[in-house]
Amino acid sequence: MAVGRIGRALPPVLAAVLAAASVPARAQGGPEQLDQLEPGAGEWQLEYAGVFGGDGEQELEALFALSDRFAIGATAEFEGPGGGIRLDAIGAKALYRMIDPDGHPIGLGIGAEAAVSADGSFAAGEVRLIAESRPARWWIQADAILRHAREDGLGGTGIAYAGSVQRGLGSAAWLGIEASGQVLRIAGDPGLAPRGQHYIGPSLTFEREMAKGNEAEIGIAWLERVRGQGPGSGPRIFVQLTF
Repeated sequence: MAVGRIGRALPPVLAAVLAAASVPARAQGGPEQLDQLEPGAGEWQLEYAGVFGGDGEQELEALFALSDRFAIGATAEFEGPGGGIRLDAIGAKALYRMIDPDGHPIGLGIGAEAAVSADGSFAAGEVRLIAESRPARWWIQADAILRHAREDGLGGTGIAYAGSVQRGLGSAAWLGIEASGQVLRIAGDPGLAPRGQHYIGPSLTFEREMAKGNEAEIGIAWLERVRGQGPGSGPRIFVQLTF
């Protein structure tokens, strides 16, 4: 039954709710995740990352480093917990590390990712330039992201960013500030390639060496929306295991 015919039979408020539900969802911007120049050769890295503003975008990622420079892996993206956790997309990911940050003042790498939605259609593809530096007692990270997204026959291409500056608190904790957002829409649908959305807030990261050279990293940030009409302010959490 069409929404218009239902509207004549139901109260106006309920008809409006049904009409809104019939409109296809649009991808939104919001806080961006930071990618690092890890793992090292022969290592596995498992990561959970979640942003809890807007739709509550969350991601699981597994990477394996084939060499000192090249790693490949897979990702799964979810939305929730509002309305329940639901699979949004799965993808493949690759990382090429041009300069190792452990042996140079600034490390550089290129990451690439492509994802398909739960129904098998192309969802998004991105390329990001990743920079990382660890001078004495500081940890500086920056990502520049070129992304193309598709949904319901529409597409959008834009440029986003993420960055963090943290200072060491002893040997196992880092405190600082994180910022991210979408700066430019190159072409396409505004909902799929937003611009002018910016987030900033404090961040805290813990690192712990475990047995046999394994490492755990846990980070949390509060990202306040300071500009734009994207998803609201909220926490960003990640847990990363390297072994």
